[in-house]
Amino acid sequence: LDHFKTINDTLGHNIGDKVLIEVAERIRTFCSDTHTIARLGGDEFTIVSGEFEKEVDCKKVAGSFAQKLLQILKEPYLIEGHHLYLSASIGINSVGHKTADAKHFIKEADIAMYEAKAKGRDGIIIFNDALAQRVEHYLEIERRLYFSLEHREIELMYQPQLNAQQQLVGCEVLVRWNSPKFGLVSPSEFIHVAEKTGLIIEMGNYIIEEAFKTLKYWDTIGIHLEQFSINISVRQFFNSEFPDDIEHFVKTYLDSRLAKKVVFEVTETIFIEDIQRILDAMQRIKAFGISFSMDDFGTGYSSLSSLRDMPIGELKVDKSFVMRVGEHRSDEQMITTILTMANVFNLKTVAEGVESEAQFQFLLKNGCDIYQGFYFSKPLSKEDFEGYARRGVERKQLSSLMYEI
Repeated sequence: LDHFKTINDTLGHNIGDKVLIEVAERIRTFCSDTHTIARLGGDEFTIVSGEFEKEVDCKKVAGSFAQKLLQILKEPYLIEGHHLYLSASIGINSVGHKTADAKHFIKEADIAMYEAKAKGRDGIIIFNDALAQRVEHYLEIERRLYFSLEHREIELMYQPQLNAQQQLVGCEVLVRWNSPKFGLVSPSEFIHVAEKTGLIIEMGNYIIEEAFKTLKYWDTIGIHLEQFSINISVRQFFNSEFPDDIEHFVKTYLDSRLAKKVVFEVTETIFIEDIQRILDAMQRIKAFGISFSMDDFGTGYSSLSSLRDMPIGELKVDKSFVMRVGEHRSDEQMITTILTMANVFNLKTVAEGVESEAQFQFLLKNGCDIYQGFYFSKPLSKEDFEGYARRGVERKQLSSLMYEI
């Protein structure tokens, strides 16, 4: 389903659950007894049919079937007095004479479905050779990723965060995969695979542990940051042992003073399902001194109630808005709205993707607290960040000396 989270955010999970029941009923009514129907989780459904394979052009028949289903799902919903409208994105995979397990075929259909979403939603994509090459690359990434942690191919990078006076106040911990086979692999490529396979749990713990070690080391050599941000995936939060793992890392590497510098960045998608479970985990982690930031704010469908009810202390303005400052008035208005909302809720603000003086000045004028981007510095290795921090201290000392003179 497309934009289903909007219903959950605006009308509540009770209405959202009833919508899912109605969608399931429409699918069941539309399909015949020869179809197998399942809800995979969240707002994703799967239909398995042997009928299409009997046709000369089974892909064409399956496409026609899917098109009719789309129209049925787009008919208005009346749920507890609310008139709702939905669309869906459908991926189709024809098994034919291919030999593989069901999990493999469903994964291919899943990739086709996400391709339909990427092309604007409310559409259908049939799995094809081009997507097959992408799947083969995906599977190879998946295979190699299992060895990456053991062979220490996952590297941590640190991007400086500066205040309005352009003084270093913190950093965001980023990851890079330096693979002997693929070279430098983008996080956008391998983090998704890690989440799908569940490897993100082990990888996430590795990143947190190494980051905590770095924070402790920097503090001992005189690099005293105000905040130290680490990205946390949705999958990690749904791991029941996650709060216990964090408690272990905090007790092993940090004291209460250093723990208060740690910020866990989460995206808006964390609030799609089982909010109470997420909230309980966040409250436990917050008790260790760690705070939370909502990353990529404004790109999803967070409601104002999320800002009010969740233990969020910071909003990050997404770089997709920042990069269009000076070009699109609507993006500038979105930024000023986010900064105003943050002020109302007494939240700190961080702008990411700052790449020009004009962008920095616009954000500064509108009251942003912290800035991050290539205008100040690219992500740095541990050693390079230490040099960057020392140069910042030297500049500060020189400025203070000149003021005294």
